[in-house]
Amino acid sequence: MIRASLVSCLTLLALLPGAATAQEAGAFTMIHGTDTVALERFNRGPGELSADLTRVVGAATRERVHYKATLLPDESAPLIEISAWRAEDPEEMPARQTARIIFKEDSVAVDEANRWSGVRTVILPTARAAIAYLNLSVALLEQATRRVEASRSDSLPVPFFNLGGGQTVTGMVSRVGTDSAAVRIGTVEFRLKVDGVGRILGGAVPSQGLKITREAGR
Repeated sequence: MIRASLVSCLTLLALLPGAATAQEAGAFTMIHGTDTVALERFNRGPGELSADLTRVVGAATRERVHYKATLLPDESAPLIEISAWRAEDPEEMPARQTARIIFKEDSVAVDEANRWSGVRTVILPTARAAIAYLNLSVALLEQATRRVEASRSDSLPVPFFNLGGGQTVTGMVSRVGTDSAAVRIGTVEFRLKVDGVGRILGGAVPSQGLKITREAGR
């Protein structure tokens, strides 16, 4: 499975509440000190989210990940397709690793292909309507903040399925005032600025010294 190893300022047009169901594009950047550890360019439309994520996965290693997710009204994604390369790989080079993840009720099937070890399928337990968690992907994390805003609750337990390890962890997503939210997964807490539909506008992961910014697509 694709290894685990998260990611910006904004323009008002992208943040208008009425634009939630329209096609939108943007980018999240995650910064540690003066270093960019992740850049995620995404496109979101009715029923679909796709993104290209470049992230740091080791002391001197960067990885390019492309994913496409089918979205449901409950902000879960029953189908996700992921491809991964090293950042320096040529654009035309076939992916080093691919995975197709299919959620169904309380299980998830992962079809994984690796250039070295071949193809394998595993079926893992999860929770109904679990949200996929891909380390350093803010666009996927946004599914959780959108869910709590839609629920009109002050806080909501949310199951997260870790695409990097196959575990499911129940996190807590909470509103903080009228324009902020906190997402706690295990010992990690994201403190986020959000709009009225739960779009993440920026934020931080204080325990890891990370800053998240968002900009509109070009």
